[in-house]
Amino acid sequence: MKNLIIAGLLAFFTITAVSANDFNYTEVNTFLKHKDSGVTLGFRENINLDVSQIILRKDFDGTPYRLEYRNVQKGNQEEHWIRAQMKGFQQGALWYNHRVEHRVREGKDNVFRYRPQFGFKPDYLTILGGKPFITLEPQWNYNYNSKEASYSHLQTFTGIEYIVNDKFTVVPYLEVDFDTNFNKDVAFFIVDFKMKL
Repeated sequence: MKNLIIAGLLAFFTITAVSANDFNYTEVNTFLKHKDSGVTLGFRENINLDVSQIILRKDFDGTPYRLEYRNVQKGNQEEHWIRAQMKGFQQGALWYNHRVEHRVREGKDNVFRYRPQFGFKPDYLTILGGKPFITLEPQWNYNYNSKEASYSHLQTFTGIEYIVNDKFTVVPYLEVDFDTNFNKDVAFFIVDFKMKL
């Protein structure tokens, strides 16, 4: 019964947030992680959207820390994102991460962004053969030029993780973003392919 309630809540949250007008593009992420070094090389491509990323990430084994660099191409403009993450806590299915980010943006003001993550991923629950999850990621910006700090938006992620084997995982999910007034801004499908070397 508890599993049905959780599955129902996940479905309700996703369905109420989106409509047929959404899903104008799809995001595909591929991550190759060298297990011994903790280094990940990632690639993000979007179908029907001229945005791509190259991601270089380092997880520090035995610590809660991660560093990441992203080269972002938005049309003919380029951005450089430097991100640091520290795992906050995990209590059962609930977890929290601290994340900060410095963005150098061509054609826009550079910003510092605080973007913590709150998540729910119950190990005891299987839906459609995979592990369901939901992640909430509110974001606050500090603009270096204007010196203004403000709430920016909320990203939400709802999906299912399929562990194919110990080297390969597929994660289809839905991102729904909400603006500063918590009105839906955009919704689109994402699929992650994660490989360990």
